[in-house]
Amino acid sequence: MRNPQSCVRSGCSHPAATTLRAEALCLDHFCIRCYEILDAIESRRRPDSSHTAPNAAELLVAEECARRVLDISMTSKVLNNLERARLLDILLWSSDVVSPVHPKNVTAKSASARQPYEKPGFVEKWKNALRF
Repeated sequence: MRNPQSCVRSGCSHPAATTLRAEALCLDHFCIRCYEILDAIESRRRPDSSHTAPNAAELLVAEECARRVLDISMTSKVLNNLERARLLDILLWSSDVVSPVHPKNVTAKSASARQPYEKPGFVEKWKNALRF
């Protein structure tokens, strides 16, 4: 969502790239704000915290961050590699927050249930089939 007005942050004269929670923000301030929001949600999801699941308001904000990233990506003509990387990071982090199964929990469970390596059986079948 391109907005011709300036960023609302004090001292910033860059044009607004999008709005987030009714604030017109330039790209840098948008990324900073998204990181603040996602970090706050993530800090409440840590195992040592009593609050593990994001509430509905947090899910909506994380989803808005992701939607705004997509808006910027689709409407912006020139983004450098750092800007693209930051937007992709926000998009992926937002999807982690919105996901019902947190990726860190999935990784921890799969790592603890690791099975010993077994050589795939089809490799031996192909080796035997190729012998004449």
